[in-house]
Amino acid sequence: MKLKTSTIIWTFLWCWFMGITAISIGFGAIFPSMNLVAKPFVCLGGKMDLTKQVYNPYPGNTITTLTWYCVDETSGAKTELGIFPMSLYSGTIYGWLFFGAVLIGMVVVASRRQKATGGTDRAGMERINAALEEATKFRSTGRLRQDNFANPDSNLKSAQDALSRMKELKELRAANLISETEYQEKRTEILKSL
Repeated sequence: MKLKTSTIIWTFLWCWFMGITAISIGFGAIFPSMNLVAKPFVCLGGKMDLTKQVYNPYPGNTITTLTWYCVDETSGAKTELGIFPMSLYSGTIYGWLFFGAVLIGMVVVASRRQKATGGTDRAGMERINAALEEATKFRSTGRLRQDNFANPDSNLKSAQDALSRMKELKELRAANLISETEYQEKRTEILKSL
């Protein structure tokens, strides 16, 4: 199981973007305390404070604003924090965490897919390839190991048939047209026919 480097890079960039926009800005508007994770980067040596202001510019319309401040613990001076630096830092942290979760999910899905579509076929495919090589050697040299084949032409045809059947079986399993149990049973039958 191997993930492409370009896939990992694009996934990382997407997760970083989603961490900033969806998690930090989007969910941060619903749950403002999520952005406190940016404190070590935007409010050095101070305390982050949130002020909520509600306005009613005209009847039936309410506007709520959230403003973050960095409060110096020694003097008590308040400095307003911009939404973008705070979202950039907290979004980066959430993006990296999100990337870690997505990467773990990608590895799990890829390994399951590999197992379901042929990760277990390696030994069988090696036996088929060895049979094909032996039959090809016989055709070119006229010599054959007696313990493997009695009739070289029928054995070459049998090995080629088994190879095509294994490929077809693998495709059926990859398309989820047969179950894992059916796949293993048919695979065993094909290998026994060699």
